Amino acid sequence: MGEKLKEILKGGALAADIDLTDSQLDKFEKFYEHLIEKNKVMNLTAITDERDVVYKHFIDSIALIKKINFDGKKVIDVGTGAGFPGIPLAIVTDNAEFVLMDSLNKRIKFLNEVIEICDLKNVTTIHARAEELGRDTEYREKFDYCVSRAVANMSTLLEYCIPFVRVGGVFVSYKSGDVTEEIELSKNAQKQLFCRIKDVIGFSIPNTDISRSFVVFEKKKELNKKYPRQGGKPKKSPL
Repeated sequence: MGEKLKEILKGGALAADIDLTDSQLDKFEKFYEHLIEKNKVMNLTAITDERDVVYKHFIDSIALIKKINFDGKKVIDVGTGAGFPGIPLAIVTDNAEFVLMDSLNKRIKFLNEVIEICDLKNVTTIHARAEELGRDTEYREKFDYCVSRAVANMSTLLEYCIPFVRVGGVFVSYKSGDVTEEIELSKNAQKQLFCRIKDVIGFSIPNTDISRSFVVFEKKKELNKKYPRQGGKPKKSPL
């Protein structure tokens, strides 16, 4: 199995203009094997086919490094789930510091196993809800970058993610397809959370018909203390 996965991944990454080392390919293979094994007993991903995991999870996650340089930066992945995009980004950017946050403890346990198996020295995990951790002074406004591939309304995501970003820092939302309407609807959230769109980077995942967007927000000033709101409000009543 190993050589086939590595072959697909190396080719797919090169199509995205990313040249993976043998060591990185080994880590991706170990991640894949553990993901598929654990997926038998817990719900981590609906995508299990080797080629699909490579393109829809791995390549999709790492494509961002051609647009943003994470070298030497502090990055938080909010709602990381099975570790996307955080683990793949950490594999290819070993001199950046990654924190992976999720609200489900069994996912965090899985991620800690992946970190050990793949010998990732630049990744830590935290079991927390974004609306609570975003108020914790240890994490609030401490990151150069926040990334999230979580599926949520853009206004909700902004309220979850912007609190982690330092002033001048950036939040990148991974989105599918056309994001025009979502961006329009998030204008009030952008205003309240002192951030604004810096860029919308459209791309296609190589060798697939999947189109994606990275929506890049820059934080302009320190956040009002009332954000993020508690009690599930960012989701129930988005800004």
